[in-house]
Amino acid sequence: MRAGLLTPRAAIMAVFAAFGAIFGTFAGSVPQLVAHYGLSNASYGLGVTVMSAATVGSMGLSGFLARHFSHRDLLVIFMPLTMGLMALLFTSTSLPMFFILAPLMGMTSGVMDVIMNAEGGAIEVDLKRPVYTAFHGSASLSVAIFAIVSSILSTNYGTPASIACAACVVAVAMAMVYSNIPPREKNPALISPVKLKLTAAFTRPLILIGVAAGLIIAAEVTALLWSSKLLAETAPQLAAISGLGAAFFGLCNAMVRFPGDQFRARFGEFRIMLSMVLVAIFGFAGLGLTETFAANVFFFALVGMGTAVLCPCLFAMAARQTPHNRAAGLSIAMLVAGAPRIAAPSVFGEIAELTSTRVAFGLCAIVLIVAMLFMNALRTIRIAPIAAE
Repeated sequence: MRAGLLTPRAAIMAVFAAFGAIFGTFAGSVPQLVAHYGLSNASYGLGVTVMSAATVGSMGLSGFLARHFSHRDLLVIFMPLTMGLMALLFTSTSLPMFFILAPLMGMTSGVMDVIMNAEGGAIEVDLKRPVYTAFHGSASLSVAIFAIVSSILSTNYGTPASIACAACVVAVAMAMVYSNIPPREKNPALISPVKLKLTAAFTRPLILIGVAAGLIIAAEVTALLWSSKLLAETAPQLAAISGLGAAFFGLCNAMVRFPGDQFRARFGEFRIMLSMVLVAIFGFAGLGLTETFAANVFFFALVGMGTAVLCPCLFAMAARQTPHNRAAGLSIAMLVAGAPRIAAPSVFGEIAELTSTRVAFGLCAIVLIVAMLFMNALRTIRIAPIAAE
């Protein structure tokens, strides 16, 4: 058991758990954040939009950073930066600081996201068997735990208590990364200045992967960052457990993601993705049509289950398109994913302001139907196999 904890795979599992702890804490404390700054639906949506734009922008730079620095070094730097910025975001008392700190947190989390996924893809290739969705399962389980823990702690003791819990997970992950992930050898050809057409990097597979991932991420982020607000509106007397929406979303994500690699190996990525997206569509449709606390929690769980394997499969595909620099393939796909991801929070906030949070959630079902069409288009293109070198 001790040897199993001293491996690159265990270290990346810890990094994904730390990422989930950060955003689970964020999601579970949204009502406190909104009240702290006095934000409306539209202004909160604008803040998350700016945050998303910064995230996407930094993702575009992650491939460049990975050419010059090891994954280990980048993770050790950007994990505590992301944690520290979230702590400042929840403790600042100035409204302008919300719109400054939110994008800064988005930037550091974007680099962390790409690099941990790139290292996860490299580990899957090293092991020559599917292990990628289990990494995302670790993040989902952490989101589930910290969303409800954060909701309870923030309501009863204030946001510093929930921030301190997440910081402990980040500290453990940093120690495991530093001890167990070797700095991968850099390819001198990638560091040497070469002249390449920018458009050559945007291949058809990466564009389709990026658009599909962008729409799915937009729906996932919406479910994660607005779930506690919908539940608090549905049952104000249960505000202390409004994190249950994000918790059940994350828990059901994890339940599907941990065995997801077995499904990938047995049934293939496309069959799994196209089946599960239908579950997510049904979940969002249910959120738009139901008005009870229990039903909303159930449909958030369905959304979590349905979206569980979608992005992990798409991210793994993107990383396999550029085996010489996996972070580069992910960066390109995530740049393409940027438009829907950036627009979603603001659009959702405006729709919620004009109609209701419930109607806005129901419209997410349409977003996933469009994503399904792009995923289906990928089936006509040759995608490198799961264990590709």
